[in-house]
Amino acid sequence: MEISRSPLIKLLTPRLNNMGGVANFYRVMQGYLGPQYEYLFRGSGRKEELKLFIPWRLCKDYRLFCKKMNDETMVVVINSSLGVGGFFRDGLYCLLTPNRVRNVVFFRGWNSGFEKKIDDVLGMKAWFNRTFLTADHIIVLSSRFKKKLRQWGYTGPVSLGTTIVDEQLLENVTFQSLSQGRTKNLKNTILYLGNISKAKGVIEVIQAYQLLCGPNGLENLQCVIAGHGNMLSELKEKIDSQSLGIRFPGYVREKQKVATFKNANIYVFPSAHGEGMPNSVLEAMAFGLPVLTTRVGGVPDFFEEGKMGLFLDTRDPEHIAEKIRYLLDRPELMRQMSEYNYHYAKEHFYASKVAERFKNLVESVGKFNARKY
Repeated sequence: MEISRSPLIKLLTPRLNNMGGVANFYRVMQGYLGPQYEYLFRGSGRKEELKLFIPWRLCKDYRLFCKKMNDETMVVVINSSLGVGGFFRDGLYCLLTPNRVRNVVFFRGWNSGFEKKIDDVLGMKAWFNRTFLTADHIIVLSSRFKKKLRQWGYTGPVSLGTTIVDEQLLENVTFQSLSQGRTKNLKNTILYLGNISKAKGVIEVIQAYQLLCGPNGLENLQCVIAGHGNMLSELKEKIDSQSLGIRFPGYVREKQKVATFKNANIYVFPSAHGEGMPNSVLEAMAFGLPVLTTRVGGVPDFFEEGKMGLFLDTRDPEHIAEKIRYLLDRPELMRQMSEYNYHYAKEHFYASKVAERFKNLVESVGKFNARKY
């Protein structure tokens, strides 16, 4: 019998030229998914889109989605976020999925404030039940999110997913080379890499660094704040005027990102957000950095305190500075954390590993063996 060449699994994602985490996830995954996977894009390919064109574009996206749900489609994966942006837009994709097509919903983000709105507003709860909770399988990034889905009455299977480390960034990188390179550094470097915004705790990182470098403070210490965001210009201007010696390389990618991680000694991530799974934490671990992080999103589900780094119990600069100093005073503990994180990330977060788990899950939902394709 001749085997069909039509893709059997459709992945609904933002366009891959976007800078968001979902687009990056599927951009990296492309090289590991077979020809039975087809990407369906939603959203605008432009950075700026006139509001006037949004309804027209949404209708176009929905029409294309329906057209792609052909007779041979077995599974569609709808990537969404529990928040204002995806609630109605992506819920409609769930409604438009034919009954014969199995539906996997992958919640990539989770807004705790919006979660409360679903609890409080009857109409929103009804929409959620009619759309997302009809999925054949749901993937979330935190066990807390899974628990909430159960409270809302979802009885289907729920899996814990993860974000991804692009292993191409670590091509020819070994733990030995990372360790040897850091021993040559003349200064210890505190690194924050992510969105430069108040909620992410960037100000607190800078204040902790100031405390560490104050009178009778640590010598040979520097701080790198990498990324872009709405506070970047303001912080750079303020820091330059005070001559604090903090570097702002901006948004880093590829070789510059590799060098940024290689030259750091500790990664600090004091976010207040209910992150899904902060990708920068996983990348920092892959480059063998001890991590200081708040208990956000899916981090508590895997993070082993004392082995991978330390949890930040508050975002107070004094507390962050205390944790940084604790590690810097224990170089052997930092080396052990570094080695453990490097190997853990390689086994659990590398793109090839994540892709294999993802394919096994999706293909089991479709109840077919994609290797026969």
